[in-house]
Amino acid sequence: MKAGEFLKQLRTEKKLSLRQMAYKTELSHTFISEIEKGNLNGTIESQEKILTALEATPSDKKFFYKLSKLESLPSDIRQEMEKMEEKITILENKLESYKEELLKQNLRRDSKLDKIISKLNEKEKEKVIKFINEYIK
Repeated sequence: MKAGEFLKQLRTEKKLSLRQMAYKTELSHTFISEIEKGNLNGTIESQEKILTALEATPSDKKFFYKLSKLESLPSDIRQEMEKMEEKITILENKLESYKEELLKQNLRRDSKLDKIISKLNEKEKEKVIKFINEYIK
């Protein structure tokens, strides 16, 4: 996705016309259209006016500026970065999956330990706690 396409997506989600955007931003509707088409970048000031008019969230703004920076790079570098980002996303998903599996394993282990401890009488529990404290030291 390109930065201009992202702005257009935000605008259409908000159900705003180009003329309404022009009114809100004090920019011409043709100028905004050219930015959305990717023919113009606009200044930081005009981009901020558009993002403000769209009531863009901080994450929307971050994503937009990331897209803008990518577009300014040579195409071969941009393509490599996009490939790397895809790999990073895959690795992040795998990491999240591993974290979930570890959490499940820990919960099962804790559950077993709770069952064992619940069967002990008070004196036995005290002994176990004392042993654990000694072990930790």
